[in-house]
Amino acid sequence: MNITFLGTAAAPSMPIPFCVCEVCSEARRVGGKNLRRRSSLVINDDLLVDIGPDIAAASFQQQISLAGIGICLQTHPHADHLDIGFLLSRHTEYGTEVSGDLLLAGSDETLRVIDDFVSKQSAYGSIFDSETQSALKLKLLSLTPFEAYSIDGYHITGFPASHGNDQGFLLYSIVQGDHAVFYGTDTSVLSEEVWEHLQQERTMFDVVILDHTYGIGFESRPADHLASKDVAAHTDRFRECGLLKDNGLVYATHLSHEGNLVHDELDEYARNFGYRVAYDGLSLKLDD
Repeated sequence: MNITFLGTAAAPSMPIPFCVCEVCSEARRVGGKNLRRRSSLVINDDLLVDIGPDIAAASFQQQISLAGIGICLQTHPHADHLDIGFLLSRHTEYGTEVSGDLLLAGSDETLRVIDDFVSKQSAYGSIFDSETQSALKLKLLSLTPFEAYSIDGYHITGFPASHGNDQGFLLYSIVQGDHAVFYGTDTSVLSEEVWEHLQQERTMFDVVILDHTYGIGFESRPADHLASKDVAAHTDRFRECGLLKDNGLVYATHLSHEGNLVHDELDEYARNFGYRVAYDGLSLKLDD
C-alpha cells in the first residue's frame, strides 16, 4: 500500500494568503514543506480521500496521475474538501474520456449535499438519477457509520467525526491486505463510541492520520478540530489500546497557523510526543 498526501492544510491553506502573522510570514520565507494545500490523500493509484479544490494542482506538482482513481471517499461536504467542478468535468460535454466509473462514497447526508450542489451548479440533474450517473460515469455508495464495506480489494469503515452541528461527517479506516490506515481529519476529540468500535474491530494500523488544525498552547475545540495536546493524547491511546502496530506511525495533517511552527520545528516538537507532521507530497510505502 502506498499513501501520498496531496495536501495537509486547513481550510484557508497555509500560509493564509492575506495573513502577516509570524507563522505565515515565516512559512512564506522558508517555503518548501511549509507551503500547504488543502488536505487530501491518495492511496495507491486508485483511491482518493476528498475531492478537494487543490487536488489537480497538487497532482501536477507531485507528478501523480489521478486518471486511475476509481474510489473517492468523501469525509464531508465543506468547500476545502469538496470541489464539485471535478465531478462535473467528467461529463462528455467537457470532451472528457475517463478510464472507468468513479465510486463516490460518503454518508447519506454528504451525498445529498453534493447532489444539491450539482443541481445548483449544472443542468445535469440529480446524481441519484441513473441518467446523470451514466453521463458523469459516477456511482454512489451511502455509507452507514460503523458498518464495514468491501470495495475493490479495500475494507472500509466510516466513523462519526466530532465536527460541527451537521451530521454525516466521517473518519475512515481503510484496510488492504495486511495494511491499514486510519484517516481522522476534521474532527475534535474522538468520541468514546468511536474508541469502543475501534477496539471491537481490533484493526492494527500501520498509519494513523489525525487533524492538527491548532498547535502548541491551543485547546481542541469541541465539534471543531484537534490541537497538538490532544493529538499527542490520541497517539498514546492508539498505542495503549493496541490499535497501532509496533512500527506504526501517527501523522498530523490539516494544519493552520494557530500555534503551529514552521514544519521542521513542529515535526521535532511532535517527535517528543510520539507523532510526526505530514507535508504535501509525503509518500509512505507500506511494504509487505
